[in-house]
Amino acid sequence: MKKRIAMLLLAAVLSTSLTACGNQPGQTQQPPTDNTPETAISESTDNPAPAPSTPGTDTADGTVQIPENPLADAPSDTRPSASEDAELTADSIGPVSFTPNEKGYSMVYGANTLHAYFKRQNVVPGNGKMIIRKTSDDSVIEEINLKDTQKCSIGEADTTFNLLGWNGGTHLIIQLKETPASGEAYYVNLEEGAFTSQDGAILSKAIQDKTTWSYGVAPYGVIPARPSGSNVLVGDVLSADILIRQPAVLAKIENYDENRVRFNDKEFEQDAKLEIKIYQIGEDPFTVTFYDNDDNPLGSITLSYTASMPPKPEEEAPKKSITNL
Repeated sequence: MKKRIAMLLLAAVLSTSLTACGNQPGQTQQPPTDNTPETAISESTDNPAPAPSTPGTDTADGTVQIPENPLADAPSDTRPSASEDAELTADSIGPVSFTPNEKGYSMVYGANTLHAYFKRQNVVPGNGKMIIRKTSDDSVIEEINLKDTQKCSIGEADTTFNLLGWNGGTHLIIQLKETPASGEAYYVNLEEGAFTSQDGAILSKAIQDKTTWSYGVAPYGVIPARPSGSNVLVGDVLSADILIRQPAVLAKIENYDENRVRFNDKEFEQDAKLEIKIYQIGEDPFTVTFYDNDDNPLGSITLSYTASMPPKPEEEAPKKSITNL
């Protein structure tokens, strides 16, 4: 229980509030049975000047608003200080939790997505851009137009909302063009109005500092032979390299449907080759989570492939036999 608490809490520790700055108007292949030979895929799985008011805050004294934390058993060094959750108002986007973040939930090497969890329902991308910068030299790595549906999409209402103590909200996923480098550190700036309410009346505040949303890239990770999101065929066996590096000592395959996708193993204590076999058409996601010596989760990466049935082989026309009589 503590393991699950710690994992999801780490995803929730950077919780802030963005203030409004103005108003603007098939067929399937059957999985192997229990007597399948062991060789088959198994079932197992410098601080620039801040903005006029403190970025990412919504209180009169400039303090960060963190939703009341229901996880009292979480370690004190990772548990956010409890405070009364602010009510959603007509002039504020409200609390948001960013992942990955510098509070302990690193980006796993091989991952290339960022996540924003909003307490408010129906938050949508606005006209403001997202800028990814390298912490070491402040260079711009990527500028993202969040209205590009190939770059920003709506994610599932996962258990992060429960850990934040929210009854739902909005989960947005931001796709990066390149996989961030292992061991590197980055931070995210947001222009005013990067996110808005669905009617466009409430704009999110700009984030202009290096700390509100910052994250590092871990040395441990997953390097898939085919990028996540690729189209594959039912029956394909895909591969990925699992990299175990300190402080990670264990990687586990989690959150998958064994009727759709199976693996050669589901736990790895050293570098290894992960094999992934696809059994059904549609989306086939799974998560690789890394743990330390105390079985605390350090970070995770979710991979997903879209499978279709392989084309039927073309039948050869019967050969004609010609005989002279």
